[in-house]
Amino acid sequence: MKGYVAGIDWVNAEAMKYWSFASSYKGDKKADTRNMIFSGDYLGAIKVDGYYERLIKDEDGNIFMVARSKNIQGGAVEKIDWVPQIHDFMNSLPNGTVLLSECYLPGDEGSKKITSLLGCLKDKCIARQEKGQKLHFYIFDVMAWAGSDFTKVSFEQRVDFIKMTSYGFSCEYVEWAQYYDGEELWNKLQAALADGREGMVIMRKDAPVYFKRTPARISLKIKKELRETIDCFFTGRAAAPKRDYQGKEIESWPYWCHQETDERLPVGNHYYEAFMEGKPYIPVTKPFYFHWAGSVEIGVVDEYGNPMAIGYLSGVTDDIKEHYKDYRKRVIEIGAMELNDTGGLRHAKMLGWRDDKTWEECSISQLKEL
Repeated sequence: MKGYVAGIDWVNAEAMKYWSFASSYKGDKKADTRNMIFSGDYLGAIKVDGYYERLIKDEDGNIFMVARSKNIQGGAVEKIDWVPQIHDFMNSLPNGTVLLSECYLPGDEGSKKITSLLGCLKDKCIARQEKGQKLHFYIFDVMAWAGSDFTKVSFEQRVDFIKMTSYGFSCEYVEWAQYYDGEELWNKLQAALADGREGMVIMRKDAPVYFKRTPARISLKIKKELRETIDCFFTGRAAAPKRDYQGKEIESWPYWCHQETDERLPVGNHYYEAFMEGKPYIPVTKPFYFHWAGSVEIGVVDEYGNPMAIGYLSGVTDDIKEHYKDYRKRVIEIGAMELNDTGGLRHAKMLGWRDDKTWEECSISQLKEL
């Protein structure tokens, strides 16, 4: 029958909903989240800010893409024909396979943007993707594979299966989630929140698949509201930039130096061939080429009212890196950080200016609340 795998109607099945702390929760969300993660009982992956889509290839080879929401008649919203870019991928899967995914736009995440595409007529959706960016799919769980029902299989086993299987099924528009546990999971979460990502979903390693909502603490959806922020200021000091460029665009990279003298070569993208021929040229970072700062020091005010450095920010604008001394004692808000073993900050990222505050108001007491 259409949409069926191992006796389950996956086109019309209820989507699993993940538990999260209620807004009225009286406990310490951050501490409780940390304790859950460091227990070692959970696995988690970065959450993409997109739109839930269940990818189905039934036992007869029919393919479907089903959303979590229902139409006004209460039926499934099925739009596989709106995304022809993944048809080859879907057809390559074995019959009787069901995957959970998040449909998203890389670098431009947000569920409203997905709705604006999938909510229009098929031909219009395809045309808009051709003119702009095509929808991508982030696969994070497996419900069935090659006719085998995975709903009673533990989450840890499902994740292991994803790791093992993903290598053989690649597509330009498909990404497979990477899972972590323990301290590595906590660090990935902090980095994701600092980078402005949607958050994370963690689940107990022994959890089966639940239809409708998972029980409390079997899963946990961790979103941006756990992000911590503090106000601090630029101290007017900076760290030197790294010299060697290690990015992936070396063939078109415009910033090069003479390897022995550090002489800056005129900006251009023609040095790669000479480099490959053995010329003593090396690609260098943009800040190094222009004698800018590599990262800029930030600080707060200690208990005695004195400026105190707490770390460095590298993800700031070119203008700040070039003129960092001009920004001395200007207040900024930074987010998603935690203290490291030496009392400094990890995963700090500038969120914006706080021109409504003076540097003297940036108290060290904020760090004690992290």
